[in-house]
Amino acid sequence: MEEMSPIIFIDDDEDDHVLLKPIWQSVAPENPLLVFTNGEEALDYLRSTDQRPFLIVAEVNLQLMNGLELRRQIEQDPVLRRKAIPFIFFTHPVHQQMVEEAYQLTIQGFFEKQQNVEQMRQQLQAIVNYWKACLHPNRFPDDH
Repeated sequence: MEEMSPIIFIDDDEDDHVLLKPIWQSVAPENPLLVFTNGEEALDYLRSTDQRPFLIVAEVNLQLMNGLELRRQIEQDPVLRRKAIPFIFFTHPVHQQMVEEAYQLTIQGFFEKQQNVEQMRQQLQAIVNYWKACLHPNRFPDDH
């Protein structure tokens, strides 16, 4: 069986890792979940692999390199940009300026983390369902 592309989840809050890992595994069990605690780690990983992730889901407020800077770095890197990896923010708290700046960086979605676990699960399920229904480069073989 072909290995599915991973979902990259970037959040520096260990409590969110504990809370969200089982949710991710329930809504996208076929996609390996790669968890990073900051944008630098995620960027290093993206630059070290030829695999195209299924989706990047990031917190905006990260230490070392925040989510906005991570998105900026991906867009400025010709190799990563060509991978056309769907990128969304899943964050709290949310401010209008943050949302506007994120969309200027051509993200594909911005979601405010809900405080209720079931609502969070529903959000993540909707995100995964949407991207599984979309046509994007992961649906096609890499041989052009």
